[in-house]
Amino acid sequence: MKKLALILTFILLFGNALAIENNLPYKFDTYKMEFVQNNNVNLTKTEQNEYKYAQKYMQKAKSTPKTDKKVKYYKKILKKSPNYMPALYELMFLNAKISNTQEVYKYAKKLRELNNDNILPRDMLTDIIARSCFHMGKYNEAANEFEKITDLSIAKRNYIILAEAYVQLNDFNNVIKYASKITKSESDFYDATELLYIANYSLKNNQKAYGYSKQLINLKPDVAQNYLRAAQSCSDKKLKLQYLYKAKKLLLENPSLVLYTVDKKIAEIEQEKIDTAYKKITDFLIKPDWTKIYINNSPDITFYINNWSKRQDEFFKTANNCIAKYSGNNLVKCFEALNNSEDKKTDDLKDLLKKIEDEKKQKEQELMLQRLLLLQQQMNYNRYYYYHPYRYYRPYFYW
Repeated sequence: MKKLALILTFILLFGNALAIENNLPYKFDTYKMEFVQNNNVNLTKTEQNEYKYAQKYMQKAKSTPKTDKKVKYYKKILKKSPNYMPALYELMFLNAKISNTQEVYKYAKKLRELNNDNILPRDMLTDIIARSCFHMGKYNEAANEFEKITDLSIAKRNYIILAEAYVQLNDFNNVIKYASKITKSESDFYDATELLYIANYSLKNNQKAYGYSKQLINLKPDVAQNYLRAAQSCSDKKLKLQYLYKAKKLLLENPSLVLYTVDKKIAEIEQEKIDTAYKKITDFLIKPDWTKIYINNSPDITFYINNWSKRQDEFFKTANNCIAKYSGNNLVKCFEALNNSEDKKTDDLKDLLKKIEDEKKQKEQELMLQRLLLLQQQMNYNRYYYYHPYRYYRPYFYW
């Protein structure tokens, strides 16, 4: 999401509603997108004085570069004239600039309340209120506000945000309704496709979800999440496994904790092949089983990758070769060799972990010893000067 201030500026630049004449000392110029003086009204002396007072501080606010001073001047105007729309308008955008969404919402709602004569473009205010609601997590109100917009160009800009709001509300049919309106030529198309995947998968439309996951892969083939989405929605286990391995390849390049889950899913599918082959063996044999081999003992992701994740790939690669090449007694021998190899690797790994743990304990002991020595030195220092206080005041010529 862009900064709220930039979003609101964008709304202003492309809003096409027209302001109409009013009986106030100001009117809104829809081309400059700012309030200007309205010379076509007759003001009472009190109204003239109020307007001059307001204009004085509007000019001061305009001339100062400091945001806090601008706010101070605008609030000074509102203290005397609470409904002075130009000050409310400027405060709305100043708060957008500093991402104070609650205040943006407050001033936009106030302006809408005062906008009976459509001095300001109605859809512009609705858009700002809707976006403020979205940023504050008021998704139901945001959706309701977005639905009120009648200007097609403004509505189209908001389809992606409206769809996201409906995701938060678990209204997946409306997610599909608005995300589907975004075309390939638009910058939000990838985000819209993501939302269409989420909505269809949540509605258990797995076939459609799978289609969107393939679109996401075509749009961004270097994103591991897209392959995981394809694996999640695909019904063919062979294809599912291919997607999982592609996701894993990307995750190994940029390691994250998702790798643990991906490896687990891969192991579940790969283990089924071993289970099927094992059922055909009549000789006594301990079944190669990765779930029994794997030990969750990795101190960090790097250790896991080097000692478990890559080892899992080698395990299933060897097992699949055994299944493809051998049967009967030869398959038994191949599986036995795999079991023996894994036992050896596990013993070596246990030795490595013990070594790492011993080194860790040694470092902790060394650090503790250093802290004790420093503490002892400090205690000796304090004790010495407690018993020999004269050193603090003995004249330098005694040294």
